[in-house]
Amino acid sequence: MRVIPLRQRLLLLLAILSSLALVALGTFSYVRAKNVMLHGAESAMALQADTLANAIVSQYAGEYARAVASLRQDPRVVACLSGRSYDHQGLMASWASFMQQRPEAYFTYFADMSGRVHALQPPHELSPDFDARTRPWFRRAMEHPGVVGWSDPYTEFITGKTVVSTVATVDDPADGKPLGVLGLDITTDGLRNILSGVALPSGSGLLVLTANGHPVTATGLGAALADRTDTTPLRNLARGTHAAHGADRIINGTIDDSAGNGATYLHVDGERVLTAVRAVPGPGWRLVLLVPQEELLRAVAPIRYGTLLAIGGMLFLFAVLFAVAAAGATGRVGQLAEYMRSIARGDFTVRNLFTGRDEYGALNRHLNELVTARRDAEAALRDAERQHRELVENAPIGIFRTAWDGTINVLNQHGAALLGFRDVAHARAVLDDSVIPLYAEPMDRQAMLDDLTAGEVVTGLRLRWYRRGGEAIWVSLYARRTGTPEAPEVESFFLDVTDQVEDTLRLEQLATTDELTGVANRRHFMARLEDEAARAQRYGRPLSVLLLDADHFKSINDTWGHEAGDMVLRHITDVMGLSLRENDLIGRLGGEEFGVLLPETAQERALRTAERIRAAVEDAPVAVRDVWVGCTVSVGAAEYRGANDSLDDLIRRADHMLMRAKEEGRNRVCAQQARPACAESPDGTGGNGPAGSGQDAA
Repeated sequence: MRVIPLRQRLLLLLAILSSLALVALGTFSYVRAKNVMLHGAESAMALQADTLANAIVSQYAGEYARAVASLRQDPRVVACLSGRSYDHQGLMASWASFMQQRPEAYFTYFADMSGRVHALQPPHELSPDFDARTRPWFRRAMEHPGVVGWSDPYTEFITGKTVVSTVATVDDPADGKPLGVLGLDITTDGLRNILSGVALPSGSGLLVLTANGHPVTATGLGAALADRTDTTPLRNLARGTHAAHGADRIINGTIDDSAGNGATYLHVDGERVLTAVRAVPGPGWRLVLLVPQEELLRAVAPIRYGTLLAIGGMLFLFAVLFAVAAAGATGRVGQLAEYMRSIARGDFTVRNLFTGRDEYGALNRHLNELVTARRDAEAALRDAERQHRELVENAPIGIFRTAWDGTINVLNQHGAALLGFRDVAHARAVLDDSVIPLYAEPMDRQAMLDDLTAGEVVTGLRLRWYRRGGEAIWVSLYARRTGTPEAPEVESFFLDVTDQVEDTLRLEQLATTDELTGVANRRHFMARLEDEAARAQRYGRPLSVLLLDADHFKSINDTWGHEAGDMVLRHITDVMGLSLRENDLIGRLGGEEFGVLLPETAQERALRTAERIRAAVEDAPVAVRDVWVGCTVSVGAAEYRGANDSLDDLIRRADHMLMRAKEEGRNRVCAQQARPACAESPDGTGGNGPAGSGQDAA
C-alpha cells in the first residue's frame, strides 16, 4: 500500500478546507446578492406606484376636477339657481360639446337646494318626485361646500352603471352661500385604461380603493381580489393601518414583514405578495400595487447558476493545483503563489522567476504584464486625479458637490470666495458642512431636487443666496444628479449674477414706474387695466376705476415753487396707498392727475374707498419750508360694465365725473348713477359726505 507523503497530505487538507471556504463564501455571496437585487426590485415597484399615482391625478382625476371647477362658475348656472333667466339651450349645447371631448363623462347636471334638477346632459326625463338630495353626489357636495369633491362609486339609477361623481356646490357670488350642486358622472373606463397600460410582472395587478375601502377599479390580481369578502385588513392597509388587527386574516393569510419604500408583504392564498399603497391626491383614493414575490425573484436565477458555476470552477482549480503539487511541482507553484500574494499586498515589483516557454514561464509573464498594467493604470489615475483637482480648484466659477441632504462633499476655492469665505475650510466651518443655509428660500432647493428626481438637468436656474455676513446675492445655477441610486449626489456649478439681475429689475422698474412718485406710470396702469377688465369679463366679477386730480395745484406751484408741487404729489400718493388694498393699483396718468384701479370692487364700495382717500388727503397737510400746506383732491368714479363696455368709455365716464366734481366745488367724489349729485362735506366745500351718495346723471 502506497503511503502519501506528509507534504502532499497537508496540501490535500489545505485543498479540502479551501474548497469548503469557497462553498461558504459563494453561498453567502449568493444570498447577499439575492437580497440586494430583491430590494432593488421592491424599490422599483414602489417608485412605479408613485409614478402611477401621479399619472392618475394628472391624466384623469385632475382633468375632471378642473372641469367641474370651471362648470360651477358658469354664469348661466348661477343665473338659473338664483332664479334669473338664462340661455338654457346654449348651456345644454356647450355641455354636449364638453362631453363629446371626454368619453368617460357620463352625465352632467345641477340641482338647487330643494333637490330639483334644472339641467341634465344627455337629456333624460326624471320622475316628478325625484329628489336629488337623496343621491350620493348631492350629499357629498354638501358635506364639503365650496370645494370640488368625489363621491364613492355608486349605481347610477338611470342606466344602472357604476360611476363616480365629481361634485361641487354652486355658490352665490355675493355672500358665498350654496345655491345648489353641480355634478359630473364619470365611468372608470379611462382610469382602467391608465392602469392597463402599465407594464407589470406576470401575475401582478393594480387596485384603486376609496378612502373608505370601496373598490373603484382594478386590473390583474387586483381585479381578482376587489370583490372578495376576506380583504378587510387589506383595505385597512389602504387606509394607512399597517397591522393585521389581531386574529384578522388577510386573504387567507397574514401581513408579513415590511419591504421598505412604503411597501409591505402580504400572504395571498399561501403566496407572498409585495403590496405598495400610495395616496391619490384630489379624489382621496388609494392605489394598491400587488406583485408576487416569485416574479421579483426571477431576476435572481442567473445569479444562482453563476454562483454554482463559480464555486465549481474554483473547486476544479484547486483539484488541478493539488494534482500538480502531488506530481512534485510544489516548489514552482509555491513561488508563483508567493508572487501573487505579494501583488495582493500591493507590491508591484516585476519578478522574472521562470523564463522558459512552459506553463510556469507563461504564467510568470502574464503576472508581470498584470503588474505592469496595474502600475501604469495607478499612475494614470493619480495624474487624472491631479488634473481634475487642479481644474476644479482653478475654475473661474463656483463648483460644489453635495449629498442629497445638503452635506458638502466638494467645494472649490473660487466658490468659497464668491460666497465671501477665506477658503474652503472656512466655508465648511461656518456652514457646518451644509449648503442649506445658503438658500434665502429653502423651498427653492427642494424644487430643484424634485426636478433632478424627475430626471431633468437644471440649467440657468436663478436663486437668491446669502453670502457670509448676510448679504443677499443672485446666482445662476447648473445642477445635475450624480452618485448612485442608494447615495445620490448633486453636482452644481454657479456664477454670481447679482449685477445682471439688479440691472434687469432696475430696467423693469424704470419701464413701469413714474419717476417722481414711485407709482405706476400711465403705460403700466393702462396695461394692468386691460388685464383686469379681461378677467372681470371672463369670470363675471366687478371692477371700478377712480380718477383723482389735485385741487388748485397750479396755485401751489406758483406760490411755493415746483419743488413744493413735487412734494405734494408724492404726499398724495403716499396717503392714497394707506387707504388701499394690496391688489389695488395707483397710477400717475399725467401732471397732477392719478388713477386708481380697484379689482373685485363694485361702484358702491368704490365710492366708499374714494371718500376715504379724499378725507385722508384733506386731513393730512404737507410741510413745505416749515409751513403746513393743505391739499385736497377731486375724485370721479366709474364701474366697468362688461363685454359691451370699452376701456375708453370707462375712462371717459370716470373723467366726466371728475370734471363734475371740479365744477361742483372740488374736494368731493362723483359717480355716474341715477341722480345728479356729488358727495361733499357738511360745510358745503366738500369732504366727509356719505361715500355711497356720490351720483351724477349719465
